[in-house]
Amino acid sequence: MIGQRSSGSRSASGVQLGTGRGTLRLRSKGPATVEELPSAFEEKAIEKVDDLLESYMGIRDSELAATMVELGKDKKNPDEFAEALDETLGDFAFPDEFVFDVWGAIGDAKVGRV
Repeated sequence: MIGQRSSGSRSASGVQLGTGRGTLRLRSKGPATVEELPSAFEEKAIEKVDDLLESYMGIRDSELAATMVELGKDKKNPDEFAEALDETLGDFAFPDEFVFDVWGAIGDAKVGRV
């Protein structure tokens, strides 16, 4: 026999639902994860950084651009940003001019300049 639905807003497992704005990432190794969609600021910054990647390095890589934006969005100055890039993406050995341009693109996106 199938029981009646219980009244209440919580599911039987107690899992709370999010905002509905997310992406489900299924991985061949490891568990599936739900990632939040980027904010409007992040989308603009990712687009600008991706354009910079193409102009400086001849590549388009939105994942790399998103990582760079994530690293720079809470940094207070370009030196902190450069250190974070070196720690996380040091294998790329980005030129200083590129790092400053990326910092500028992230700053422009923060204040709404495109």
